[in-house]
Amino acid sequence: MKYLIMMIHLIGMVTLQSKDQVQPNIVFILLDDFGVKDLGCYGSAFHESPHIDQLAKEGVRFTNSYAAHSVCGPSRTAIISGRSAPRLGLAGIGGNIQKVDLPWPKVLQNKGYKNCFAGKWHMGGDDSVLPAGFDVNISGCNVGQVSDYYYPYKRFDDKPYGQDVQGMEDGKEGDFLTDKITDKVLDFIDENHKNPFLVYFSFYQTHKSYDKKDVDGKERISQGKLEDTEYFERKLANNLSIPRNKTRELHHGKSKAIEALTQSNAGFAAQIKVVDDNLGRLFKKLKDLNLEENTIVIFTSDQGSLCSNKRAISTQAPYRLGKGWHFEGGLRVPLIMKWPTKIKAGTINKTPTISMDLYPTILDMLNIPQQEEQSLDGVNIWPALQRGKTISFDRTWRWAFASNHSSGHRKSAAIRQGDYKLIYWYEDKHTELYNVVNDIGENHNIIIKHPELAASLKKELLAPDYMKTYRK
Repeated sequence: MKYLIMMIHLIGMVTLQSKDQVQPNIVFILLDDFGVKDLGCYGSAFHESPHIDQLAKEGVRFTNSYAAHSVCGPSRTAIISGRSAPRLGLAGIGGNIQKVDLPWPKVLQNKGYKNCFAGKWHMGGDDSVLPAGFDVNISGCNVGQVSDYYYPYKRFDDKPYGQDVQGMEDGKEGDFLTDKITDKVLDFIDENHKNPFLVYFSFYQTHKSYDKKDVDGKERISQGKLEDTEYFERKLANNLSIPRNKTRELHHGKSKAIEALTQSNAGFAAQIKVVDDNLGRLFKKLKDLNLEENTIVIFTSDQGSLCSNKRAISTQAPYRLGKGWHFEGGLRVPLIMKWPTKIKAGTINKTPTISMDLYPTILDMLNIPQQEEQSLDGVNIWPALQRGKTISFDRTWRWAFASNHSSGHRKSAAIRQGDYKLIYWYEDKHTELYNVVNDIGENHNIIIKHPELAASLKKELLAPDYMKTYRK
C-alpha cells in the first residue's frame, strides 16, 4: 500500500510538471541583403557586430547556409512557406504571401502562440500581414527600400529612392526607424511574455547604403545613424591598413560586373551597427524577464549583400559576387541558432542547409506536428543538431532569377547536386559548372571536363514542369 501511494504521488508530480511546462518562445531575426562574410564571427575585420558575435558564441553557427533566392521577396516567401521560389512561381524581385497556403507563423498561432511581425514584409500590402499568422504588425507592408530612416520616414526630394514607411506615424523629430521599431517589439514582449510568443523581427536594414551623398552626388540620409557613419569614416581615416577600393572586372557570357573586393563602406557598417545595437537591447530584455533559457533565437538573412557595380557596399570574398547572382556570394547567408537548454554553446555546424529548412525545423523544435503538404522543399535538421551531427548533402537545390539587376546580373538559373553547381544564362545560353566544395570561389569553370554531368544538370534545371515560370 505504501508503495502504491508513492507511485500515485509520483505520477501526480509528473502530470503537474507536464501541465506547467511552457512552450519555448521564438525570436526569429531576418536581415535584408546581408552576406555571410559581413559579421565579425564570420570573418569581417571592418564591420562591428559584438551582440550578434556573442549570440554565435552562445549557440551554433552554420557555415554552409544558403538563401532560397538571390533577391529579397522570393527568398522571404520561401522562408515563411517552406517552398522554393521556383515552386511558388516567383521570378522577379517581389514576394507574394498569397502563394503561401499555410505560413509557419500561422501554425504556431493555431497552437496558441501570440505572434508579432516587425519590419520589412515585402510579400504584399499591410493588410496581408495579420492573416499570415500574426496578432501584431509593426510597420510591415510592401515597402522594400526605406527612403529615410529618420522621422517621418518619408521621401524628401522630388526624385526619391525608396518608399514611405507605413504604420510608424507616432514619432517625433530625430527618431530613428530601427530604434522605434525595436521599442515596439520590446513593448510586445513586455505585454505577452507570460505566454509563448513569436517575434518575427525582419529588419529593413541592411539594404544598399546611401551616405550623406550617394554616388550620384545627391543629398541622402544615411540608412545607418549619421553619428555611426561618421564613426566608421574616422575608423577608416585613422587606420590606413584597412583595405579599400579594390575591385575586379568579371565576365560571364553577356553578364558583366565590377566586383568589390574590400569591406570599407562606412554607411553599410553603420547599418550593421544599428542593427546590432538594437539586437543587444532585445537580448537584454529576454534576460531581464528571465526568458533567455526558454527562448529560441534564430538569426539569418534573405540573401547576400550587394557586392558589384556602382552601389557595391561589401565583399563576400573568398566567395564570388553577391546579391542578384547565383554565385556563392549571392546565396550564402549567416545562420545562427541559440537555445540554451538544447543547443551546445560555441558549436559550428557544416550541414548544407537552405531557407526552406527553417519551416520543418522550427516545428520540430517546438514539438509541433509537421506539415508535410506545406514544407515541400525543406528538410528538418533539428534531429542532427541535437546529436551534434553534420548532414551530408544529397538533395537538389534550384534557383532562378528572371530579371536583369543593377548588380550586373542578367536572367539566369542555377542548380546544385552534391558538390556541383551549374549556372545557366537565358539570353545567350552561356553555362558554367563548378565544384563548390573544392572551389568555393568558383574560379574554375569545369564544364569542358565534365560535359555529361553538365548536360544532365542542365536538363534537370530546365525541366518544363519545374522551371516553366522562368522560361521568359
